[in-house]
Amino acid sequence: MSEIEEAETWLASAKVAFGQDASGRARYTVVVAQCIHAPIRANDALTVRLLRRRSTRHEDAALLFGELVRLKKIPARFSNLRALLVRAVSEKSEYDYKGTEVSRDVAARWMRQTERFVAAVREILR
Repeated sequence: MSEIEEAETWLASAKVAFGQDASGRARYTVVVAQCIHAPIRANDALTVRLLRRRSTRHEDAALLFGELVRLKKIPARFSNLRALLVRAVSEKSEYDYKGTEVSRDVAARWMRQTERFVAAVREILR
């Protein structure tokens, strides 16, 4: 499975979890955790293709994305996507390890932002 396919799978599983009623509010924490993984893997798709390397630590993902922008390997109009990577990495442990509860609205916002990120990466990779 390629990095972009894996990112799309993380996002698809987030959408499934979002729609499940049986797991109560805990599902929203799972949705956010999955939405955090998706852009990190999508970023790997970009960096592997355009820089021939991937981040070895999650914290490096935003740095490598910034390098793609700086080197003009991706159009400048996508530079704002870096903010989602910064946020994803900084909040990852809150949802992956601590299980911080979130609202439906927060989970929905993460899904929208993640969908935009993954779609943008798909566009760049074409």
